[in-house]
This record gives sequence, structure tokens and C-alpha cells, in this order.
Amino acid sequence: MRRWKMLLAAAMAAALVGGLTACADPMTADATAFIQGELDAAYLGQANEDYLKVVDGLTEEDVQETHRSNLELEGDYMLSYLGVEMPTDAVRQRAQEVVAEIYSHAKYTVNPAERLSSGDIAAEVTVSPIEITHLISQDFASEAWMQVLDSGGVTSDAQLAALSDEEYQALDEQYAKALLDELEAQIANLSYGQDQTVLLQMKEEDGYYSLVSTGMQKVDEIMIDYMNAYMQ
Repeated sequence: MRRWKMLLAAAMAAALVGGLTACADPMTADATAFIQGELDAAYLGQANEDYLKVVDGLTEEDVQETHRSNLELEGDYMLSYLGVEMPTDAVRQRAQEVVAEIYSHAKYTVNPAERLSSGDIAAEVTVSPIEITHLISQDFASEAWMQVLDSGGVTSDAQLAALSDEEYQALDEQYAKALLDELEAQIANLSYGQDQTVLLQMKEEDGYYSLVSTGMQKVDEIMIDYMNAYMQ
């Protein structure tokens, strides 16, 4: 799921590259605006004027669609991380709302882009990883699941195994909502890991520049640190 999310996000970014033509070296300023705009669109759903100017035909509606798609994919990944096995549409929507609120606390800085000796353009982006794993303890998750089972009259492994998919999904939905509600309630207590620097590189081909996908994938991997890889 995570790999699919990254690849799709990268494909969307590539599709938006339009107006960065290879001309004089105000190109580095345009590249900085483009990279800032890509991040703001994906994580905040925001479009500044500089971003709209450097991408041919890009509209605020396009930016919102990019943001919605990113929320859908991140929401699905978050549910997988929380152990939700059969998310309903309502649960997926709730997860997207929580992700949007977490993303609203995103911290990243785009340094001015520079032209490399290869002719490519690159900018360093510093990301403060969002740490959320401490917001919901394993004990809380286990207790929430036991309460859901108890409310459904499920008191044995045999009863749990005998549930239909529909019955299990109903319990899974209650569990998901309990965890998402708790996570949202704890967002004020989120913290940040050690800052990470990622080089985002843009390559020119046929007069147009496009963002190399691996850099954006790395930013996406860092933005919410599910694995405590960057804890201070």
C-alpha cells in the first residue's frame, strides 16, 4: 500500500509539470516556486500565485484534487497502520479528515533552487517528521478492540471466527472510529522528529522540466513517521 501511494503521488506530480520551460536562469526561481507549490498542494491543499504562474493551465481546482487524492491514499495507509482491516467508506472519509488535520501541522522549508553542473536544477527541502505513534498506545488500541467485541457479544475466538464479513466489518468500523477519535483528540500533543534534508531534483527534457519522483517519495516517507525512524 505504501509503495502504491508513493508511486501515485509521484505520477500526479509529474502530470502537473507544464510551464517550467528551459530558458534563462530565472528558471531556478521558477523551480523553487514549483517545488514549494507541489508540497503545499499535496500536504496543505494550498496554491500560491507563484505556483499557479509557473505551471501551464494549473488551477486551484487541480490543486484541491491533488490534495484530496493525497488524503485518500494517506488515509488508507493510516488505517492499515492502525490495524483496520475492512474500512467502510465512512471510516475512510473519517481517516482523511484526521490526516488533513495532521497535515495542517506539517513543517517543511524549501531552500532556493540551484542549477547543477549537469544542467539539472535542484533544491534542498528540510522536513520535520511528524511523530504520531505516541498518541495512541498499544494498550489503548487493545482495550478499544476488546470493548468493541464485548459490545457485540463476542467473547471467544470461536465466535469471532464465526462472524460474517458484514458482522466483522461492523465491529471493525467501531474500532476504527474509536482510534481515529482518540488520534484526533491527541493531535495537539503531536511532536516532531529530527529534521531531515531531501534533495529534490528537476530534469530537463524537450524544453520542459519535471520533478524526479524519488525525491518526492522520500519527502512523503518522512512527513508522517509511522515507524519512529526519526525520533529525537
